[in-house]
Amino acid sequence: MKYRMYFTLVVLLAGSLLLPGCGYPEVSPKTYELSKTLYSVCNQKSSERLKKVQALIQNSLEQEEISTQEADWLNGIIKQAEAGEWDKALQESRQIMEDQAGR
Repeated sequence: MKYRMYFTLVVLLAGSLLLPGCGYPEVSPKTYELSKTLYSVCNQKSSERLKKVQALIQNSLEQEEISTQEADWLNGIIKQAEAGEWDKALQESRQIMEDQAGR
């Protein structure tokens, strides 16, 4: 009985690793470029440049260079930075880039 519980736990944990939402899927080249820019801005903690990146994201969305989902991810990072969570925003923008490695 005890082993059955452990087996079930292992299966559930292994299954959860395969669920979508763990990291970012492949993004457009423009989104990758914007995430690099956003990483730099967050690293410098530049509120002024953050506004410029936000405008670039909106323009890229309007030009259909990025998807709505990609714009949402990038704008979410901007919101973190605007809230003063620069380190989280920095990590998240880096995560987008890292998740593209090897694709």
